[in-house]
Amino acid sequence: MAQKVCADGAGRSMSTPRFAGSPGHSVSLPDKKQNRCPAWTLHWCIWTAAILYAMASFATSEINRSLPKRLSHLITRSPYWGFTRKWDTSDQEWREARQFFLTAWPWLLLHSVIGRGLTHAAPSLVPYFHAAYSLLFLSLKLGWLCAAIIFAEHAVFFALACLGVPALCYGGALFAVAHYKVFQLEIFEHVYQWYGRNTYYVTVVAFYWAALKCLSFCMDHIWRNEEAALKKSGQQRRLPDYWKTLAYILYLPPLVSGPLQNYDDFDASLKKPKPPLSLDEIKACVLGLLRSAAHFFLVDIMYHYFYSSALVKAPYLVPRLNLTCLVGFGVTLNIMFFVKYLVIYGVPCAFARVEGVDLPAPPKCVARSHLCSHFWRYFDHGLHLWIRKYLYQPILGPEREVIWRLLGTALAFSFVWLWHDMTVAVTFWASLNFLGIALEVGVSQIRKLGFARNIESKYMDSGRLRFVKAVLGSPHYLLTIFSCLFFLTNMEIATIFFKKVILGFPLPMVPVLVCLYFGSQTSLDVMEWEDSSKDKEKAS
Repeated sequence: MAQKVCADGAGRSMSTPRFAGSPGHSVSLPDKKQNRCPAWTLHWCIWTAAILYAMASFATSEINRSLPKRLSHLITRSPYWGFTRKWDTSDQEWREARQFFLTAWPWLLLHSVIGRGLTHAAPSLVPYFHAAYSLLFLSLKLGWLCAAIIFAEHAVFFALACLGVPALCYGGALFAVAHYKVFQLEIFEHVYQWYGRNTYYVTVVAFYWAALKCLSFCMDHIWRNEEAALKKSGQQRRLPDYWKTLAYILYLPPLVSGPLQNYDDFDASLKKPKPPLSLDEIKACVLGLLRSAAHFFLVDIMYHYFYSSALVKAPYLVPRLNLTCLVGFGVTLNIMFFVKYLVIYGVPCAFARVEGVDLPAPPKCVARSHLCSHFWRYFDHGLHLWIRKYLYQPILGPEREVIWRLLGTALAFSFVWLWHDMTVAVTFWASLNFLGIALEVGVSQIRKLGFARNIESKYMDSGRLRFVKAVLGSPHYLLTIFSCLFFLTNMEIATIFFKKVILGFPLPMVPVLVCLYFGSQTSLDVMEWEDSSKDKEKAS
């Protein structure tokens, strides 16, 4: 029963890896960058204007403006003094995360400051501090039962790591993630009854994140022992470091909200030399915190103007939107989801940065990711790295043949399906994204064939090749965006989008594809800049 309170939020962090390798869309820099400037300006202006126009159309629509009266139980008075507009509180994930950040930020700041000091003064004490401080936080802020649940979860997986049997570790993680979704076992009922909804929500989400972290340290330890045994036969098997693994599970900044980080990456981040506390270093840490605070208030402000989350709760109103407003509704849902996770992952990253710990980066903007693989790789980079290391690569093996790449991708999206509650809408979402990745794999294989290489070399200069990529990228971009609507809404609303937008020819399909063409061009621009920056870093 209590588990249903979390149905919209627990485990609703959205990402997987670049499952199937390069889709063949890397772009070489033009010889004369100045020749690209007019085209670059045109692409960015049209794409930006299209997004703003679509969102503004939805915001000013009669349906959006009438929602505060229609859904007064979801859209309430603003918590900010001087704001006369009503505030959308229907997004449970943001509502619970917001409450957690507002109550926990002093603990997070103190944790990071003390941790940074210990890193310079007594590095050997850092794992003990992380474990003790986080247990104290959980006990005082969330209750001793929450602390006991996470502590016991680590103890079980630590025992499995000592046994050194991978099947037991994977089985334990599967049970931890699926205990309610598959077996209908409610182990958090007392948390809900004793401490209330927010503590229950936070505990459930922390438990699920901890399950993935536990599998990470178990498998990293087992694989490390196997490598050591191969290098030196007869070497005695080592046990995992109890305090380091406990500190990893309980590390406070990403404990509740993420992002997920693999154990070896976390351990390497702790061990790496920290820069001295210079004025520039302090300024960078403060700016990171201020940036996250600005994003926090941006999300709150947007919920005063865009009632897209509330409209999801009233699907009977969606057909009343005209075509432009309907497209704007879909755009707004995707942008709001991105900005929300920019805070949910950005705040922990900012506090960890104060301590000198590097967490996986917050999501990249969905308006600049025209490839399905690119979107999945960078929206939740931490979960992408986790799935890639512990699910995709074990299936792929050293061969890297297409069939194994597709099987690994299928396994990855099967986990995504399980992680996000296995609803019908999630089934469509995961299936469409698997299709998107499979299409990219197919294109990459076709481009390796002799006739395709001959066509590219004879008839395709860099400009023509880029044009073809953008033209093909436009419907692919639409597939990515449309699939996300199954995740962000429900079957009823996604079906409305399919009938009115996807099947709406020539309006609105043709204008949408034209706009997405310019979106693909801007995405290619960003990919060029990133490749150029990486080349400069390597050169320096």
